[in-house]
Amino acid sequence: MDDPTNSTPPGSVPPPAGGAPAGGAPAGGAPAAGAPPGGLPPAPAAAKPPAPKPDPLKAEVASKAVDFLRARFPDHVLEVTYHCGEPLVRLRPERFEEVARALRDEPALRFNYLSNLTAVHWPQRPKPFEVVYHLFSIPLRYRVTLKVDVAEHEQPPTVTNVWATANWQEREVFDLFGIRFAGHPDMTRILMTDEWIGHPRRNDYPLEGKPEDHLQYREVTTAGHVYTYEKAPIRGFGWKKAIEKTGEGNG
Repeated sequence: MDDPTNSTPPGSVPPPAGGAPAGGAPAGGAPAAGAPPGGLPPAPAAAKPPAPKPDPLKAEVASKAVDFLRARFPDHVLEVTYHCGEPLVRLRPERFEEVARALRDEPALRFNYLSNLTAVHWPQRPKPFEVVYHLFSIPLRYRVTLKVDVAEHEQPPTVTNVWATANWQEREVFDLFGIRFAGHPDMTRILMTDEWIGHPRRNDYPLEGKPEDHLQYREVTTAGHVYTYEKAPIRGFGWKKAIEKTGEGNG
């Protein structure tokens, strides 16, 4: 029996709920929101860019030194990275001399040679200096690099009592970067003159030096000609370029 409340004529399709006609278009013939114009199929989603390939130069390698430091000094290891098959370990400066001595005396490691000690200046960092220690085990042929972040006027502990070669290397870092090492027996300049002001390897030091850095105190000789300057500040090596420009000193 027909429903007396149904006003749809017999045989016709009732409209969908909400008053929209069949086919998904809203009343009035306008396309649905977000539908492509002209009834075209939707565009395929943009392909995601491929993930970057891992850098083989930074691949992790097995290291007895890293395992030893993580087990013996877990609170002092801040970061471990790798470069060209060698581990780089960033450590806290506290107890660093103890860490160094342990690496030297551990029978399974025997890092008995401090092959290099240098520094890097990062002016924008909260601790702008990075002291870098390159260690080598002569009997076992292991390598490891240690790094310590140092603030301005902060003094990392000396390791001259662990490796004798640290004496001159720490003096060089002090001379060129201004980093002092607490406990060093002779914290004096080793490359620059004692009266030199500033530290030339800092990144905020002028590339050509300061005018007062280039006082000429002795004669300059080229090919038998003698040129004398009277304590005049000479910027960089401009005096040499001037001689070459005039052609003097070529005989």
